Amino acid sequence: MKRRTFLKALGVGAALIPVKTFAADFIGAVTPQTYPVITGIDASTSVPHLIAVLDTLWERNIPVTCVVSPFDAEGQVLSPQHPVARVLAGYLLGGSGIEVAPFQADLATLSQHFQARAAHNVLNALREMLNPVERTLGIPIRVQTLACHDVTRPASPTAVRSAGVFNILSLPQKTAAVVSETWENGVARLFGGTLVDLANPVTLAADARTPTQNVAYLSANAFSDFSIEDLTAAAELFAESLVQQEVDGRASLLPVSDLQLRDAYDFKRNLCLHLLEGASETLSDTPSALANLLDRLKLPYSSGVDAGPEDELAIWVPTEIPTSENDANPQPHTIEITGVSANGTPTISTTRPLSAGIAVRLSGGATARRGIGEDGVLTLRRRDLTRPITAESLQTDFAGLQDMVIVLRDRDFTDDVTLTLLERQLINTLRAPVTQFTTLTRQIECLVPNGPLPYRYRRVAAAQPELISQREKLPDQQRAELMEDARAAWRYLEQFTNPKTGLCPSTVDSSPGGRLHEAVTMWDVGSHINGLVAAIQIGLLDEKGFETAIKKILPNIAGRVSQDRRLPQGWIRTDRARWGNKNFDGSDAGRLLASLDNLRRHSGFGEQLVELVGSYDLDKIIIDGEIHSVTEGELHSSYVSHSAHYSALAFRRWGHAARSPYEVYAGKSEPDGQMALLEAVARIGPIGAEPLLLEGLELGMSRQSAYLADVLFTTQLEDFRETGRLICVSEGPIDTSPWFLYQGLQLDAETRTWAMDTVGSEPEYRTPEFRDEYLAVSSKAAYLWSAMQPHSYSDTLREYVRNTAKTENGFSSSIFVKSGRPTRDYTDLNTNSIILQAIAHQLETSG
Repeated sequence: MKRRTFLKALGVGAALIPVKTFAADFIGAVTPQTYPVITGIDASTSVPHLIAVLDTLWERNIPVTCVVSPFDAEGQVLSPQHPVARVLAGYLLGGSGIEVAPFQADLATLSQHFQARAAHNVLNALREMLNPVERTLGIPIRVQTLACHDVTRPASPTAVRSAGVFNILSLPQKTAAVVSETWENGVARLFGGTLVDLANPVTLAADARTPTQNVAYLSANAFSDFSIEDLTAAAELFAESLVQQEVDGRASLLPVSDLQLRDAYDFKRNLCLHLLEGASETLSDTPSALANLLDRLKLPYSSGVDAGPEDELAIWVPTEIPTSENDANPQPHTIEITGVSANGTPTISTTRPLSAGIAVRLSGGATARRGIGEDGVLTLRRRDLTRPITAESLQTDFAGLQDMVIVLRDRDFTDDVTLTLLERQLINTLRAPVTQFTTLTRQIECLVPNGPLPYRYRRVAAAQPELISQREKLPDQQRAELMEDARAAWRYLEQFTNPKTGLCPSTVDSSPGGRLHEAVTMWDVGSHINGLVAAIQIGLLDEKGFETAIKKILPNIAGRVSQDRRLPQGWIRTDRARWGNKNFDGSDAGRLLASLDNLRRHSGFGEQLVELVGSYDLDKIIIDGEIHSVTEGELHSSYVSHSAHYSALAFRRWGHAARSPYEVYAGKSEPDGQMALLEAVARIGPIGAEPLLLEGLELGMSRQSAYLADVLFTTQLEDFRETGRLICVSEGPIDTSPWFLYQGLQLDAETRTWAMDTVGSEPEYRTPEFRDEYLAVSSKAAYLWSAMQPHSYSDTLREYVRNTAKTENGFSSSIFVKSGRPTRDYTDLNTNSIILQAIAHQLETSG
């Protein structure tokens, strides 16, 4: 038997062959391995030219990996009737030495989640294109390799194994030595290779410097440059050179799918045993004979109730391994996936709470579509044992190279004969170095996307049931407490608003020698306006007082003309009428526009506000959809900012089209959209409560901000439950240098991190020590959570702030987590105005 014929047979019976011995006896550690590959096969490929090359290789028993794009120019999957699909199907059914590897151009640039999704999608497209092959053979097509463009800094490809992919070919732009990478979960990636020009064939060198691996790349795009006759002749010359090298012992010709079988890769196929026991009414405390056998052999397995013949089993598998004996150790358990919700997520029925993990479908048959689907569910291929149980059937059922879940039913193993046969098969499989038995939890750990963002995504998903609650009617005592708190916040605006300008200082230091900070930004003015709207809603301000206050403010925000642009100013003085700088801040303008929209909806100033906003030259600072700021006459995009989404929504309220970096859901399912959003947010920086929750109060919560609010809230709750610390991060003043902090959750940190930054981004304020000392509970954020997220933790935050931070001048801006000390003599306009807003919203929505 020729080496390549033996290798192909291994695909059926590899589980029974000791790979280490096989590699030494049949491959050898010295003989270089050459992998012939044809790239560029797509809808435009000339079929006669492709046939000429494939026939030439087939006639000489040369294996070849065909890199195929299963999509047409419009992105639609090629029909099985397409000429290219029919030719490939013919070779696969004809027993040729070809294998197919789908091409996903941008794979190496994607995150783990989207690599897993891309692998699932492109493999499914290829299988749809080659459906007649599976239909005829009755088994899935074996696809273990993906190809993609080579890039400078490729991302780790480990998650592609979730779709059954073991190998990645990074297609080189020029000939280079082959370099391989291998990851702990068995995924291997090859860079480099020889670009073969059939017009000027170069014999592959075989001297002392010959590498142990080479990939010989033929481009299907170049085939049509030849006549069929010339192409056949050129292909024959190339094929003969390969054959001669193999005859001389200078090369071993292999398909890429056999890459893992080299000693250097130490590949392991994972087998999981899933035991289905009798229906619940027949279960007893005594383990079945099958369970006793598995325990005696010390084999890991999961279990569930045998509900009879099923096309699909579903299991919830935890993805977080306990780090200590004191941590909870959730176990896989059976669930029912009853359908798909309106937003594209699976609807799951379960008798147990869901821990951070993933729903797993165990599907059998050729139609199983392995990998992570658009609903976020991971489909694994399962194999139900063939009946009747024989030594031959068990050998076949345990054979192969693909990861597999083997389903064992205790009713099939009730006598000594079948139990003995199974024991022998299990022992033989244990002896095969290529196969390892593992728990379903460990298997999933090797398959699912890992890292801070997938980790956070799964934790938030598990916490969702806890966040779904209706706002209950407030008890009279709590309404009275909120009114008391509102009056405390209102004191700041009453005491410090300048009677002439109607403007209120941004911060007040009431300690001895302290001062009013008389400059306010448009963000501050927006908060002031919203605070006034809330005050009249609550009943702290009458109609006349409200109109008087607004009439004083509006002339001060008429803006200033600079460089032929009238725009709201970067800051203005509160003690001087219409006095400020000539800069413009796009984020602050968004806050101002949101507040003016709020004012328009809750007052009789509508026409005046339309005229005011219409006088701003906002169209001149929106370039390619991005809102820009102006500093010393220079335009600077404010797009890469967590305020950009909120600002874009506010600008749209006034008829200005602006883009948002959060709007990444287009064309994606809800799980994919949420992951894309987490990635977009992580690139910007840490997130805090503002402006996420402000958006909910003023503009209505978008799906993006609603999800991010869930992410932030559940992480704060998680920290509280693990450490006892009250965490409530946002931006705001503190009473010491650097005086103002941006605090938020850093999503892409390896461990849960509450990050900080300052206006000037000074490095001395970004150290772990500074973070620990000055991490603070934001007073306004506590009231925002109380208003927007019904939960006992929200109530705890509000109670803590009202009992700790209330002063004669309103609410202190912050309470330091480490010391519990509030900024008692330091408070600000944003804190108190937003507390008024939040209370007004909570009183209105809670009846």
